[in-house]
Amino acid sequence: MIQRLSAWLLAILILTEANAQPGYSNYAQQSDRINALTKSYPQLAKVRSLAKTNSGKDIWQITIGSGNMETKPAIVVVGGVEGNHVLGAELAIGFAENLLQGGASDSIKALLNKTTFYIFPNMSPDAMEQYFASLKYERQGNATVTDDDRDGKTNEDGFDDLDGNGKITMIRIEAAVGEYKTNPDDPRSLIKADLNKGEKGKYILLTEGTDNDKDGLFNEDGEGGIVFNKNLTYKHATFSAGAGEFAASEKETRALLDLLFEQFNVYAVLSFGSNNNLSTPLAFNGQAASQPLIAGWLQPDVKADSMVSDLYNKTVNMKDAPKTAVAGGDFFSWAYYHYGRYSFSTPGWWVPKTKPDTTKGEKAFTTDDPVANYLRWASQQGITNTFTDWRPVQHPDFPGQKAEVGGVDPFVLTNPPYKLVPDLVKKHASFLVKLASFQPELDIINVKTEKVSNGLTRITADIMNKGALASHSKLGERSYWVKRINVKTNTTGNQSVISGKKIQTLNSLEGYSSQQLTWLIKGTGKLSIEAGSPTTGSKTVEITL
Repeated sequence: MIQRLSAWLLAILILTEANAQPGYSNYAQQSDRINALTKSYPQLAKVRSLAKTNSGKDIWQITIGSGNMETKPAIVVVGGVEGNHVLGAELAIGFAENLLQGGASDSIKALLNKTTFYIFPNMSPDAMEQYFASLKYERQGNATVTDDDRDGKTNEDGFDDLDGNGKITMIRIEAAVGEYKTNPDDPRSLIKADLNKGEKGKYILLTEGTDNDKDGLFNEDGEGGIVFNKNLTYKHATFSAGAGEFAASEKETRALLDLLFEQFNVYAVLSFGSNNNLSTPLAFNGQAASQPLIAGWLQPDVKADSMVSDLYNKTVNMKDAPKTAVAGGDFFSWAYYHYGRYSFSTPGWWVPKTKPDTTKGEKAFTTDDPVANYLRWASQQGITNTFTDWRPVQHPDFPGQKAEVGGVDPFVLTNPPYKLVPDLVKKHASFLVKLASFQPELDIINVKTEKVSNGLTRITADIMNKGALASHSKLGERSYWVKRINVKTNTTGNQSVISGKKIQTLNSLEGYSSQQLTWLIKGTGKLSIEAGSPTTGSKTVEITL
């Protein structure tokens, strides 16, 4: 199947370039693109509003497939997991568009005949809109009003645009107690002084703003409430800012979880966000995986992740991804630990590790500083206007001290220039299609019948998983919400099952593996053996006794 995709991908590249847009889509533009899909492809795409946020924005769901989509194994694709990750929504919507644009090809027709895609393009539309606002800052919270510092007031200490440039950067204040110093590789950036090496800090570093409520904290209670990627149930950080008073407290979170728990056909979830187990696969941690409350992926699932990671790296071909740490309450962890499905996540892009341009006298970095690395990469790419030079300001909370506003602009460390997005969409669409080719799929093979005494017939058959991924994750075996493989012997007339189970369930079938079953049947005529589960599809064979 993978070999047949080249012509489809070429056609998609042409279509993508022909329909190129000038920049990232805001909420209204996203909604128009999403609703256009069902008008252009009514036989393959269904669009509905899953829920509305407190500001009235729709959480869109796109379902793509053919025929009875609810009965086919499915992949979930989720964008907007984090509101400041604008790229995630573009990748999710772009995948839906590209998949449908290729729907006339034989390979995509075959794919949609056996696989359903549930796509949720943007789970954080309230936060994402800050990217397009007159004051640009990296917001992650939705429109729920919160009292983050628990002082009885709401939204009283948000960001302040002290230099009036329409974007929130940083403030550095010269102070003897400062923890930061200028980076020797690039003085525009600040890094923490290493006290163990006898280094001394020179600056206090804060986000741009003032202490509006005079509680000693800066910008701790501004507009933007609950963060979707902190509001899930696995290791929910109750009472921490942005997490919500309890897990799944938000309309959009509850709506998504309620829906997915009813979608028994989902075998894998892919989300676009800061968590990453695709460019760098997870390592097996036996101690964490063996705890009563599991905190690490089980070994067979780690092997599956490694296989999918290899596919991702060969398809997307990006290196040097930054390390990420799962914070808790996140969607990536929920999808594995509480939903019991394979869970894959990628930021989709990161700033490449740069090499010094010796022709310009550049030298290798002595520190690992993402800001300095970005500034060098941006310079090499001819990207300008993404850094605000440090400028002195009069700061009311630091009278008599030198305060300066500046730093790298919001969003640029996690979202590429839009000119790179079409190619990223194409690569990730290709990866998702190839991932679907790993889908678990049942077959019944090596069926044998043997006459024995007294009118009995022994039937032997192998229930095989023809896909590269297991029928369901190893962790999923422990969950009621992941349906097992059901094998049923359908007898007729005077037939009866003497030994072997007429109806039985199987645990996870690993990729390309099989399990042999045997029955002793009394009687004559035809019977059928049926094997299936929501995540594998079903297979039936007829046998004459």
